[in-house]
Amino acid sequence: VPAALNRLPVTLQTRLRVSQQVRAEDRVIVAAAYDGSGIAVELETFFDDMPARLAETHLVIARAGASTVAELTVAGRPAILVPYPHAIDDHQTANAHAVAETGGAWLMQQEIFTPETLAARLQTLFDWPTLLAKTAACAGRIALPDATQRLADTIEALMPEQGPHDGVGGAKEEAA
Repeated sequence: VPAALNRLPVTLQTRLRVSQQVRAEDRVIVAAAYDGSGIAVELETFFDDMPARLAETHLVIARAGASTVAELTVAGRPAILVPYPHAIDDHQTANAHAVAETGGAWLMQQEIFTPETLAARLQTLFDWPTLLAKTAACAGRIALPDATQRLADTIEALMPEQGPHDGVGGAKEEAA
């Protein structure tokens, strides 16, 4: 990502604020890649205020795990999704396709996720802010903020009736 951002015009770089999650062992190398760019960068191994960060974000570049995709759609944030190529059953590509097909994200496979390709995509998106807004709206339309409750309701509906419970998993004994 830093190599792509460094290819953007300096006038654009100075307008960017980047929050990037990095592995601890990569932090020094990634920080060095941003040095001298004019980009305001915050590198952390974990952000504990992700909902607030997403609310302020104009574009996310991320892998396409299920939790990430769910968070992005609930937040209504446009994204460039790069599926992890070694994910079991290639589920991240399926996740990314599901969002991209609705217009809520752009899918970039790992093999074309190069500094040149990403820089070109970013330049286009930054030149066309209405496209970012439209994509954000599409992402928000497919969100399922009540997915956990829906799943719990479905599971409960499939469970056979077992009578009163003691709240710990066992049935209460009836007093005689």
